[in-house]
Order: sequence, then C-alpha cells, then structure tokens
Amino acid sequence: MDAVAQSVVHRWLAEALALMVEHEAELGRLDAAAGDGDHGATMVRGLRAASAALTGATGSSGQLLQQAGAAFADAGGASGALVGALLATAGQQLGDGPCDLPTVTAALRAGADQVARLGKAQPGDKTLLDALYPFLRALAAPPPTQSLTVAWKAALPAAEQGAAATSSLVARRGRAAKLGARSLGHPDPGAVSITYLLRALLATEL
Repeated sequence: MDAVAQSVVHRWLAEALALMVEHEAELGRLDAAAGDGDHGATMVRGLRAASAALTGATGSSGQLLQQAGAAFADAGGASGALVGALLATAGQQLGDGPCDLPTVTAALRAGADQVARLGKAQPGDKTLLDALYPFLRALAAPPPTQSLTVAWKAALPAAEQGAAATSSLVARRGRAAKLGARSLGHPDPGAVSITYLLRALLATEL
C-alpha cells in the first residue's frame, strides 16, 4: 500500500468537494438551460457520499477510488452514475499502482471509455467526454518519465477549452438532447464539473 497515494485520494476528494460546493450554483444554472438544474447538487451530494465512504478507510489508491466511485453512484442521478463509473473503473484499472504518468493516464482512459459505453456517447455529443478526452490526449503527449504533476497541470487547459467549446454544440445525449437547440450557447455542466474534479487534484500536490 502506498501511503502517499492513499493520502492523495483522501485530499483530492476533500478539495473536489470544496470546489464543487463553491461552484454548485453555477453548475445548477448551466444545467437549468437544458435540464432540470440539479447537476451542481448532484455533484456535491456524490462527493459528500464518496468522502464519507472513505472515512477511516485504508487500501491502495485504486481500491479507494473504487469505493469512492461506488458511493458516488449510489448517491443518485444520471450524472452520479456516470461519474461513479468513471472513478470506480479508473480505480479498478489503477489497482496497486504505481501512480506514475503512464499508469494514471491508462486508468483514467479506462474510466472515460466506460462512461462512453454507459452513456452511449462520443466526443461532440456535448457531455463530460468533450472535456475529458482532450485532457487525456494532452496527458498522454509528454514522455512517460515526466512528472505526473507537471503533465497534469499542462493538460488541464485542454479540458477547460474542451468544456468551453461545448457551448457551440447541441446536446445529443441525456435529457438535454430532447430540447435540441435550447442547449446552444451554454457549456455542458458535466464537462465543466469534470474540469473542477481535474483541477482539484493539482491542489493535492501529486
């Protein structure tokens, strides 16, 4: 068990929860443009459940992520199920590590691909994948020996740009897809919230 990696998971969840609480109203407004406006509340509820599930928990970083993902999914909502699957699948792929750049990138890619399968979505459908896949491409670009922290920080703008670009897309998956062009002009709340999850990890000093 890598105590440092284990600590990172605990600290990341705490930081992600704080960041999501800060942006809960913003995410709700984005979701209200073409949905029911509960995305911010769903993300906060999911992260609280994930944090509570790991209180006093030990294990590898992969095991902790699987527990966090299961708790997040159980917190409810379509977004909860997808983000929960992202975390749980990434944790299963990560296993006992190591938490280096290639291993973490592969784990996160497995999680993203699982979200794509569950949501029957692909890039361009105006979902969290429009932020996550650009991030993964950027994360895979540096040499495998590069520091995970350095690579993560360099890749984050790709996620943020991907999320912003969803403003010009019409939703093709989820409840927003039923409203057609009403989603135009607003970034996808799932894509925006995934950038907050990614940003929170930098505060943990990987």
